[in-house]
Order: sequence, then structure tokens, then C-alpha cells
Amino acid sequence: AWRDGWFHTGDIVRRASDGTMYFVDRKKNVIRRSGENIAAVEVESVLARHPAIASVAVAAVPDEIRGDEVFACIVPESPASAQLAKDITQWCLTQLAYYKAPGYVAFVETLPVTATQKLQRATLKTLASELLNDPNTIDTRHLKKRIAA
Repeated sequence: AWRDGWFHTGDIVRRASDGTMYFVDRKKNVIRRSGENIAAVEVESVLARHPAIASVAVAAVPDEIRGDEVFACIVPESPASAQLAKDITQWCLTQLAYYKAPGYVAFVETLPVTATQKLQRATLKTLASELLNDPNTIDTRHLKKRIAA
């Protein structure tokens, strides 16, 4: 694991100007969309602040043009609709860069977690792949547009 003086753990960190290191995510939890690296935990932490969301997890799903797309599995606080998925995505666009917002939203009853409530990322990735073609999954990719500064 030691190479060139660095211990390679598979973690992604960022270093602040004062030298402090901050954990971002595990490398395998990064979604690569159109050359941009998106940390799943960053998107999840923003979505978790939305009042209509009880819990959330995001995973990468394949996209023919962009490589990966952000897929959000959301446990809603109350019954959900396609309009709610669009509202959540629009809200997310005010909180994150446009490419980090979910391109797909699926409302689910539960998320795959362990007995200690840790998210099972491998199971989540399989679930997202299965839900991609589900007619109840809402495609919100059309809402994700770059806005000129």
C-alpha cells in the first residue's frame, strides 16, 4: 500500500490551506460524470437536508454519453410523486453544481443497510442498476443544465 511515500488507502481527501486534511469519500464511491468526480457522500449529505427526505443514498449508473450518472434512492417522509422528484432535483441544483444533482430518482421503502445501519454500497449499486429501467424511476436529467456565470 506504500508507494512514493504515500499510504494508498482508497480514501479521497482534500487539504485545506492550513494543511488540515479532510475526508471526502472512498475512491470506489466516487461517481465519474463527464470527467467530473462526484463524491456520493457529498450529494447524500445535501439531499438529506431536504425536508421531504427521510433517508437517501446515491450510486453511479451507466450513461451512454457521460460515463456515469447520479442515481438517488430516496426514502420519502410521506407518499411521493414524480413532481416531488423534480422539486427535489430543482432544490438540489440550488445547493450543488448542476452535474452533481441526481439524474434519476427512485422512491424506495428502505435502503440496503447492515445490522449497524451502515449503507451496503455494493447492494445499493445493484439496486440502482435494477431500478434504472423501472417505470416508477423518474428521469430528471433534463433539469441538469450548466448555467453561464
